[in-house]
Amino acid sequence: MLPGTTATVRNELSRKVILGQIVSLVTSQQSMARQEADHDDLFSEAIALTSRALWKRIRPDHPANCQHSDDLDDPAPARLQSVKEILIGTRANDWLSIYWDQSWMVQFNEMNQLRRAYVEPCLYRAQGGTLSRLTRHRNPHETSLLRHDLNEAELHSFLASNSQQLTETFALLDCLESGEFKTFQLASFVHPIDSIQPEVAEQPETIHSTLTARSLVARLGQICMQKLVIAEPPRGRH
Repeated sequence: MLPGTTATVRNELSRKVILGQIVSLVTSQQSMARQEADHDDLFSEAIALTSRALWKRIRPDHPANCQHSDDLDDPAPARLQSVKEILIGTRANDWLSIYWDQSWMVQFNEMNQLRRAYVEPCLYRAQGGTLSRLTRHRNPHETSLLRHDLNEAELHSFLASNSQQLTETFALLDCLESGEFKTFQLASFVHPIDSIQPEVAEQPETIHSTLTARSLVARLGQICMQKLVIAEPPRGRH
């Protein structure tokens, strides 16, 4: 071997290793960026809700719970105890969406039929009388969506789980005004001013927030009273 060849080969190998590490790091960062963008796009739809109310979890020692300071156990159902925020809102077309943090979402059409859902990390869409589960599959070169149409047993299990989540959420929000231990507190709201009667529009903001929250919780209650039904495709689509 010629003098210096060994050192040259070693340097070349070292350079390739470093380049490989750089490519791996960049690919990883790009993948993370795509994942965050997908997540943000899904939940940025909340901005389109023309009427919405947001409830945030409050600490057990919050002043609202001072009269219950001897009992600091979380009264929320077990599956809701890790939830920090609950957002309910409607779009201009009267579609209702419900968000639990950024890990679970369901959307209903104007007839209270289930259109879409997101249960981290999968997206579900109404498709031919069932739900299609869409899971993102990534490799270093591309991102693809893997589709699986839920069979009867899977659909029944999914609807039962969501029905329980909705029912427990309704029970939790419906009792917040009863004076019992408060787990969540209304933090913000948006209401469509144009749809409010003139005499109501002149009332204080607290009136608007109460009306908005109550109407949204009432709509949730209507959904909970019926069997979950998969939405039909919008007219003009097949």
